[in-house]
Amino acid sequence: MNMKKLILLLALYSTQIFAFNETQMTLYFIPSPLGIDWTTPSSLAWSAIKNKISFQSRFMGHVFVELECAGEKQVTGMKGKNFDYIRQVVFNSRGLGVLYHSFDGTLENKEEAEEEIRDLSEKGERLNFVRFKLNMDQCQRASNYLKEYREKNVGRYYGLANRPLYAEGSGCSAFGASFVEVTGVMEQEFKDAWSHTVNIPLEFAGPPLKPEGVSLLKLIMNASKWASEKELHKKLFFWSPDLMFTWVNKKVDNAKNDKHYSVIEMGKSKGIVFDKSMLPAPKGAIWQQHLDTTLIKNK
Repeated sequence: MNMKKLILLLALYSTQIFAFNETQMTLYFIPSPLGIDWTTPSSLAWSAIKNKISFQSRFMGHVFVELECAGEKQVTGMKGKNFDYIRQVVFNSRGLGVLYHSFDGTLENKEEAEEEIRDLSEKGERLNFVRFKLNMDQCQRASNYLKEYREKNVGRYYGLANRPLYAEGSGCSAFGASFVEVTGVMEQEFKDAWSHTVNIPLEFAGPPLKPEGVSLLKLIMNASKWASEKELHKKLFFWSPDLMFTWVNKKVDNAKNDKHYSVIEMGKSKGIVFDKSMLPAPKGAIWQQHLDTTLIKNK
């Protein structure tokens, strides 16, 4: 065997070893087409309708999760089987109660998720990402979480307020954030930048928060502010694809001033990479309570 062939074989072998040992987690962020305005309840309703009738994909935004653990690659995300948001607000008079409604949900399959990620990255439109370099213990914990999530069919419920680590089902962004928590790489900066909290005024909330319905007209015309702490309200904490996407863009723009991460490109899309492989994987149970198949019921 001549020297050129030997070098080629060694390069190929080392590449295969590197690929096999790759342990990382990537969250892909897709913002809503026109932006979701959470300034007031009425602006939220209007912006959701505008995004819906824009006839663009992922009208509320989306998050995909990709795990690569020593050669095994998994890609998925949470979605509603029939995300009939408009019907629930217009015909079922849920008002702001729709933010607590559980739609039928499911996990997306790998092939469709990869195709969408590839298409968006090639266009460089509405896609960026954050990647975490992990050690094998962290990656295995994330894989175990996804395995149990599937086995227990936690994804049968899709909803903004649902908490995945409490086996309540999940929205797409909460699903993505739960992997950052499970692997122990969540930072306060991420939580502050990716999430939002509002006080839902019960006056404008129908089922499941209150049995009485609330018309869309009443919501749009009268719900001019979120409730104060002194008013009757329900506090809603949620993760936002729009906020996640905006955060990555800001990080990319500020990369020269921050050495804690690097910027990479995938097609025409950009993302950031954090090395968290030096952190120990969390110990103890993944789930925050016992899994209960009857936990969530729509009213």
